[in-house]
Amino acid sequence: MRVVDVIQQDDLFPNHENSHRHKERILYAMVAPILFGLLIGLKREVVESCDGIDKIRLRELARNYREGDGDCGICFEYAVHSAIRNKNPLVIERIQSALSMCGIEGKNTTSILLGFEKSKVLQINNELLNVLTENSILLSGPHGKKIKIKKYLEEMQKSFRFRNVRNSLPVSLSGVWKADLFIGNTDTDMWVAASVKINHLALRPERGLAIGIVSSRWDQDRPCRIQNSMIVCPLLYENNFMQFFYSAWRTVSYFIKNDAKIPHEKYLNGIEELQVARYLEQKRDVPVLELVDDDLKRLAHPSLLLAESRRIVTTDMNNNFFDKEDTNSTIIVPNSILQT
Repeated sequence: MRVVDVIQQDDLFPNHENSHRHKERILYAMVAPILFGLLIGLKREVVESCDGIDKIRLRELARNYREGDGDCGICFEYAVHSAIRNKNPLVIERIQSALSMCGIEGKNTTSILLGFEKSKVLQINNELLNVLTENSILLSGPHGKKIKIKKYLEEMQKSFRFRNVRNSLPVSLSGVWKADLFIGNTDTDMWVAASVKINHLALRPERGLAIGIVSSRWDQDRPCRIQNSMIVCPLLYENNFMQFFYSAWRTVSYFIKNDAKIPHEKYLNGIEELQVARYLEQKRDVPVLELVDDDLKRLAHPSLLLAESRRIVTTDMNNNFFDKEDTNSTIIVPNSILQT
């Protein structure tokens, strides 16, 4: 099994007068990780009844998927993480500005993904955390306390699932279990915990969360700012990555709700979204992973997708936790989030 990783390229977005000509192919690139995100959110009994995640067809995804409040936010979180790791110029400058406001210098900025959805999929993966060293410093807030991450890493990992472990964390990190990303610069080995919210109103300050990453509204262009002891970092919208992301999300969402068939045109915005929905209907009997790995990759704009494919890794985390009944025995992780 494989998964594709979205990479945003600067020349297709702002200040490029022909970007609208690429919209359909951009949508195909973004539809792929959205479908994958919905797929790994299916309940285990559904996956088992279909003989494995690689056997689930697009029409079966539509009939078994149950909409959740955080689904769009999960996809947004992954898109932000990927953009940071790929040094996307539309995102990286804002992130580095926020890090600088926290007192973190350096240019080799990267991201560690801590979780998609606390109740469904992996929170922290040890392989990805190997980028951290014995000297890695976590700032508890903008110019806050400097704490060596490795000293409290085990407690941080367990705190994502077990409430009683959170009391063993320093007071200045008591809210770090709500983090979605560790963001930092490897050249200075300094990091912060960040919360990622597609709805800026859902952002909540917590001890240990230094940065809050949110999407701007289409009519706003706000700089990074300090608010409630947190750096709020809005990612721009109009004619930007967020605009295409929402377009892809809308297309997939209505297509899935309509039993993997073309939704009424009133729900879609423009001929490009309709064309994508029409193509997906033609592929409703194709396994979702095959669609993501092969068909959508061929149709997507070549500069938006990595050329190589990824294997899906399954990891048994039970031995690392107190109570096996309280954990997922097996989690599925896109290998693209494990790259350092």
